[in-house]
Amino acid sequence: MPHIVIKTISGPSQKQLQDAAKQIKDIINKTLGKPEKYISVSVEEYSFDEWESVYNECIKDKDNVLIKPGYSNPKTFQ
Repeated sequence: MPHIVIKTISGPSQKQLQDAAKQIKDIINKTLGKPEKYISVSVEEYSFDEWESVYNECIKDKDNVLIKPGYSNPKTFQ
């Protein structure tokens, strides 16, 4: 509590993913006041072909997506 999941298209290096996870953990600690020992972050990587289903399942028309992407077509990212 809390557990954050980063869903991304494959490509970033392990170091980049680790750095992003650490920065997110630090932000959650600072802004929500949650102790670091309670924060976990995982990464799920997907291919471009898989991304449309991620978009449709997790992003499109979801009220809990507080920051919407700047695209509405997950095939072209436009």
